[in-house]
Amino acid sequence: MQDVAKIKPEYPSAFYGLVEEAIEAVLLYPADGDSGGPFWDERGELDLVRGKDWDEEDVGIVPLGGDCYRLAERLMGPFSGLRLYWGDEFTADQTDEGALRITSVVVPRRYVHFRFLASKFNNDHPLAKHLHAMGGGWETVATGMLTLTVPAEHGAEFQRLMYEEGLAPGVITLEV
Repeated sequence: MQDVAKIKPEYPSAFYGLVEEAIEAVLLYPADGDSGGPFWDERGELDLVRGKDWDEEDVGIVPLGGDCYRLAERLMGPFSGLRLYWGDEFTADQTDEGALRITSVVVPRRYVHFRFLASKFNNDHPLAKHLHAMGGGWETVATGMLTLTVPAEHGAEFQRLMYEEGLAPGVITLEV
């Protein structure tokens, strides 16, 4: 999939341009009831055994053409059960009601996501500078749920910087 991200002067990284043209949609996805969903295999095919029930969530998406989409925002914030994060790409079919029913996840995922409970993270944080230099981005939800997203090819280096240089932004890691 082609990136047409434009870096605006107010963006510290081109990553933010990838989610700029988002529109709101309802996303239907298979969930397991406890930890959300969707779950998928190494080919991006949905695991419909683990995710037996279908859930729905309001999201911001960027249409990429055809049945391909990029997630821009989980609009339910900390109450989201969605296991996709901004920058993740997926395919979906449109239902008669206008919702999108996910059919697969694009793999390998282009971005790695690190989630923390943290406070006082901003663009001046030393880790934010590394993140932006690597072409990634960050967002906080509910004043403390921090997601750091970096291109997959920089994931290991970014994780090393975070921990070896003592730059991890929070005391509790939610998910890597």
